Amino acid sequence: MSSLLDEPRDRRRRRTRAAVLDAAAELFSRNGFRGTSVDAIAANADVALTSLYGNFPDGKAEVYAVVACRLARDHAERMRRSVEGTGGGAPTARAAFEEYVRFHRDEPLAFRMLGLADVSEVHGDVVDQARSEIARALTGVADDVIDAIDSADPAARSSVLLAWAAINGVLALEQRGHIGAATSDSLLADAVELHVARVAQVSDV
Repeated sequence: MSSLLDEPRDRRRRRTRAAVLDAAAELFSRNGFRGTSVDAIAANADVALTSLYGNFPDGKAEVYAVVACRLARDHAERMRRSVEGTGGGAPTARAAFEEYVRFHRDEPLAFRMLGLADVSEVHGDVVDQARSEIARALTGVADDVIDAIDSADPAARSSVLLAWAAINGVLALEQRGHIGAATSDSLLADAVELHVARVAQVSDV
């Protein structure tokens, strides 16, 4: 099955596509989806509008969907790298949870992007495919971390999912303006320590 991240064989089209995606990622991050026009993406990418539509026929929504898929892929790669060689158990949990926090600090719009929030009302093949690809990537992230901690222990899954629920909750409170950055940092550190300790306790049983 083809992926939205598959690149064209033609080198010129690959360059154009990469330039558009890089420009769009920067603009979406800075101005949001609604504050970014397809003309601005083309101008930032230094490509003609016709070239943009030649690579992304559905325009801004398609660009957004592919950028979101690329973000999901990058997230999965970062998480996989974070647990390599950590040996399982609590050290692996710490590496994974800390990387998860770092990722969301580096990508403050990740929740919106990965949830395709700004194109949620768009019904089309590209957006539907993006939803499926992102869901597979995020499920893979969880499975990779769980396997690295202890694939044979059923409690590893609940430990990882509870940790991410706690971290996501703190990040959501901050993004909605209910808590400040300093409080958020303190709560995130507490969440990591609490759930690393939970994994250590489960691993020792």
